[in-house]
Amino acid sequence: MVSAGSKRFAPFRLDSVNECLWRSHDDADEERIPLTPKAFAVLQCLIEHAGRLVTQAELLEAVWPEVVVQPEVLKTQIRTLRLALGDDPSTPKFIQTLHRRGYAFIAPVSDVTLPERSDSAPHRLVGRAATLQILQQHLRIALGGHRQLVFITGEPGIGKSAVIEAFERQAAAALTSLRVARGQCIEGFGGKEPFYPMLDALGQLLRGPHREESIQILALQAPTWLVQFPALLTRQHRELLQSELLGNTRERMLREICAALETMSSLHPLLIVLEDLQWVDEATVGLISALARRRHPAQLTIVGSFRAPELTQDNHALQTLARELLVHNLCHEIALPALTLADVAAYVQGPSRDTDPTDGLAGLIHRHTEGNPLFMVAALEHMTRQGLLAQHNGSWHLAVSLQEIHLAVPETLREMIEARIERLSIEEQRVLETASAVGTVFSAEICAAVSKADPEHLECLLENLTRRQQLVRRAPVHLSCAASDAQPYEFRHALYREVFYHRMAGSQRARLDSSICQWLRASVSRAPQTSTQERAHQVEQGSRVGRRNKRLGIDRDSNSRRFATLESAFA
Repeated sequence: MVSAGSKRFAPFRLDSVNECLWRSHDDADEERIPLTPKAFAVLQCLIEHAGRLVTQAELLEAVWPEVVVQPEVLKTQIRTLRLALGDDPSTPKFIQTLHRRGYAFIAPVSDVTLPERSDSAPHRLVGRAATLQILQQHLRIALGGHRQLVFITGEPGIGKSAVIEAFERQAAAALTSLRVARGQCIEGFGGKEPFYPMLDALGQLLRGPHREESIQILALQAPTWLVQFPALLTRQHRELLQSELLGNTRERMLREICAALETMSSLHPLLIVLEDLQWVDEATVGLISALARRRHPAQLTIVGSFRAPELTQDNHALQTLARELLVHNLCHEIALPALTLADVAAYVQGPSRDTDPTDGLAGLIHRHTEGNPLFMVAALEHMTRQGLLAQHNGSWHLAVSLQEIHLAVPETLREMIEARIERLSIEEQRVLETASAVGTVFSAEICAAVSKADPEHLECLLENLTRRQQLVRRAPVHLSCAASDAQPYEFRHALYREVFYHRMAGSQRARLDSSICQWLRASVSRAPQTSTQERAHQVEQGSRVGRRNKRLGIDRDSNSRRFATLESAFA
């Protein structure tokens, strides 16, 4: 939902309520552009006075009201903003420098308010009714004065934000007195700014319809937090708070905000949402711990979301805390599962249910996306843009025969998956590229053989990736198509495998295909004792991978040749 405090200057949107910057893309998606609080404050001040000179003195007073800083600090913030906006200072489109005087925002700015998306819109929620019921139960418990902390976890794209938004709407409709504050961690920045997501959440409360009440509570009980929002205070109010800031420490800030939130929740039920906690800072982890452990009655519900795979890395502080709190029954965790075939069918058919569920579309989408909601929506939209589907009354209909459809990875998903791949080490990337040539199911043994690496080392590498839930997992032993007892692994999604496969050059794929065929033939000759039934099973597994590649459009000719060679070797 676009908030009432949004300002648009194409292709960007400044969200003053949530204090963030968004960039629109051609496919109508929006990308969040990370900005530090000071950079955001400078941009907001310029946009509020768009079309005129904003002097250096005005900017310093607005952003650093009670701090003595040199005007040069503005150059750093302006440079940061120009990088975020892609603005060239020699030919500016957004921020013009007026030397020795200040800056002017020169792009056209307009107010924008869009209606909130309803459940009948294309991106409606399916398959999450049980999860919403659990969240509603926790809210009811909190209304009795027993604070609740709930973590919603899952892989990227599984629908954590969609579930939280639906829960917010239901809770706000049922409780008109409910106060809601949403904060979000930002990748690459969350570890630098202490308490960032809570400051983000408080910013909503302090700019909402009950801002005066919130400001009064913070002024009395958490002045170290209120002073973080200088734009909301008068000069006289800021001067009164200065004496309160003596001896300010992180521990003091933690005590103050706990007391203030409990006071707020004693007046009205309070729901705090903290998203993307995989990027949380250590100070906020301490705050979550304190809020969960305190015994003072509070109508307080805290819902946090994080990507479970990314918390397994580097002994993440939040993972340690979540385990401790779960052991002591001080928090609850909801792991979102993939959507079932019935869920995908319900989404494809839409509210009118006028699509024939037997036409195979739902099955195709479910196989291709393996029940990941983000992948499902992206695939349907991509197919619609290609003219393969037609949408009517919220449901999708085939515009061509099912046999004519060869699904590929939409570009938006490819970029997201590539970003995850880039977080792996170079060695891990190379191993998984080799694995993608083997198939959806592979082993360290065959990857080591075709890449001339140490199989024990690759086994340890794949086990480490599995432990960290990074793109691969252990596969059932019966899925192995090699004539050995090696532990098989598989990509968590066929789309991950496709992206790995296509990021290699064609010559590299051809070389790997040839090496894999040679290894498979040698594997058969080394195991003459393998029974006819076992060999038939191995051929079927190889053919199964080939058929899946055909559905995904992955180098169909080379894979057909590879598995034809394998079948002849088994003959």
